[in-house]
Amino acid sequence: MEKKQSETSRSIARNVLYGFSTFVLPLGLSFVGTPILIRNLGLQNYGILMLILGAVGFSGIFTFSRAITKYIAEFRVEGENEKIPYLISAALFNNFAIGLLSIIVILTTAKWIIRDILKIDQEMQDVSVKALYITSVIIFLSMFTQIFTAILQGIHRFDVYSKIFNFYNIAVLSGNIFLAYAGYGILSLLLWNLIITAIICLIFAKSSKSLLPEFQLRLNFNYKIWEKLVKYSLSLIAYQILSNFLLFFERGWITRKFGSVNLSYYVVSMTLAIYIHGFISSLLLVIFPLASELKNNRQQLLRLYLTATKTVCFFVVFLSSTLIIESRFFLTLWLGAEFAEKTWLLLIIHTLTFSIAAILTVSWQMTDGLGYPSYNCLIFVINLFVSLLLIIGLTENYGNIGVAIGRLSGFGMIFFSIFYIEKWFFGAVQGSFWLKLVSILIIPTIFLIAVEELIISYFSLNWTTFFCAGLSGGLVYCLMLWLLGFITEDEKLLVRRILRS
Repeated sequence: MEKKQSETSRSIARNVLYGFSTFVLPLGLSFVGTPILIRNLGLQNYGILMLILGAVGFSGIFTFSRAITKYIAEFRVEGENEKIPYLISAALFNNFAIGLLSIIVILTTAKWIIRDILKIDQEMQDVSVKALYITSVIIFLSMFTQIFTAILQGIHRFDVYSKIFNFYNIAVLSGNIFLAYAGYGILSLLLWNLIITAIICLIFAKSSKSLLPEFQLRLNFNYKIWEKLVKYSLSLIAYQILSNFLLFFERGWITRKFGSVNLSYYVVSMTLAIYIHGFISSLLLVIFPLASELKNNRQQLLRLYLTATKTVCFFVVFLSSTLIIESRFFLTLWLGAEFAEKTWLLLIIHTLTFSIAAILTVSWQMTDGLGYPSYNCLIFVINLFVSLLLIIGLTENYGNIGVAIGRLSGFGMIFFSIFYIEKWFFGAVQGSFWLKLVSILIIPTIFLIAVEELIISYFSLNWTTFFCAGLSGGLVYCLMLWLLGFITEDEKLLVRRILRS
């Protein structure tokens, strides 16, 4: 039994590292590419590009990919593999129908959206409409890609998933950088995205079919499987609609009120903060299928939850503290003093928002994995209501800052849902765990902030100072946590086993 648990722990750790790689490469390329895109496209065009690309997020709204991951994991554990072909066939059929409908809707409403809803400047309207046309096809292909990636995650082939996904990110981002540097515009960048999306869709399809023997298409309809798929997905679809609505509302609101240049300021700072959430999500890809597999073993599930939460808080505190302390310093080096002056406070607010979202990710993934996405949907309704109310109320006096504060308030409101979930699934709020976690983290965090603040205050403005401040703060933070016993003996043993393997 101990040997089996050791092998399982190493397998989970490897999958976490594979997921982590899908975060690192896009981060590095975005770090290099964003200044090039802004410089060559201009702030107005960059803002429009980010607004249009945001529409690709809608490809995840009506997809049934999360249900695929959950039920493939469950069916394989319960020995019901014969149900998998019907599950995949139903999901592909649903996504095809909805994807086709999405294309029709976008083609027929693109001009109205650009002209009357977003109020894009007259000279940019034709380009923006054509950009939406291209985006509609990207959305269609992305809906199929998500099914195939869900299959790989359901069978724990994060190695294959990460390799293909990394290739996709490298191809898209490097192509965008080259095209922007060569003087091409928004449409060329989107066409490149379309080509790569089509290629990646085919690669994911071939990989998932070869690795899952049960991947077969069934033309005879299984109503019970379809009902199971749709019933589970309804709440997921609902909160994804709400999430994307919030994203588009705030971006459309800023564009209408202040123009696409101000949207660029907002989006760049928000994108940096989202990397914290993206980093945590990449580490926690494995949680969702594992929660489905462990739904009947609450003791093991609790152990997984506590370890994941502890790990997330370790990273979030370090990353958010560093980004907040060095926000103006970093933005000045990266995009210039003028840009930094307009975005450093936005970056701080967004960092707080997505740090909260990152910590929520553990309980969120677990709740979905255990089959209760309706609860997450209800929680997000509260988030949306608070966010919209404050965004509308604060924009007039505070501009972009008011929009960011509105989003932060919504996520802050739902943070406490974590404790209800603990009571629900484990019978009690894990009060002693949280008390110990906060008491251990607070002192190293104070020293981290002091060290980084000292270095950036007394040394010249350059990249060497920035990296030295982050590295020094990180070393002090980790050393103090080690001395305070943050890492248990079991966790130290697991790290050694991973390193040896």
